[in-house]
Amino acid sequence: MWSIGFVVILVGAFVAMWASSTGSDFPSPNANTKDAVEFIITNNDHVKGATNAKVTIVEFSDFQCPACKSYAPVLNELVKIFPNDVRLVYKHFPLRSIHLRAQGAAEAAEAASLQGKFWEMVDKLFSGQEIWSKGKGSDQFEAYAKEFGLDTLKFKNDLASNEVKNAVNDDYKEGLDIGINSTPTFYLNGKKIVNPDSLEAFKALIETELKASQE
Repeated sequence: MWSIGFVVILVGAFVAMWASSTGSDFPSPNANTKDAVEFIITNNDHVKGATNAKVTIVEFSDFQCPACKSYAPVLNELVKIFPNDVRLVYKHFPLRSIHLRAQGAAEAAEAASLQGKFWEMVDKLFSGQEIWSKGKGSDQFEAYAKEFGLDTLKFKNDLASNEVKNAVNDDYKEGLDIGINSTPTFYLNGKKIVNPDSLEAFKALIETELKASQE
């Protein structure tokens, strides 16, 4: 699983030409992703882990991306392994041109966030990826909300709100501005990393960063 296809690359001049002609914002397959970014983490960001962590992992992710699904349990485990030193920041980057349900899934996570269940929805969307990605509408997302004990009427209304759409689109625009064109893309303390091929490899990167912070 780890040896193939962790990064979904957006390719095709047709997509770029179509996006240009319609005025839509799509990642460029030729974009130069910034190697270093100074992220400012705010209360609007979705953060898991230590508040004053020495290591911050910023992930640009797509709920319909198989590679992102593969990394989800790894990231959860890293937060457990380093409870006092690591925090994970999730950024939405739905690859709309190839994953037609990704935007809706991201909005479902944001709607769940308004009732304090963002990370629960994240885990459910990844574990149920093969189910909801083949469906239509919001019925499956609403079923998840009910499973979490959310106010389903509020969830449904939030799902259709500008607040939720804007939250997803703000992350997406941030990704475009720094040249993101694939998912998942990780930044470790503001430095873009090559996607590790195992939990141990990811753990080693964090340990190296922690050691450097003590020197």
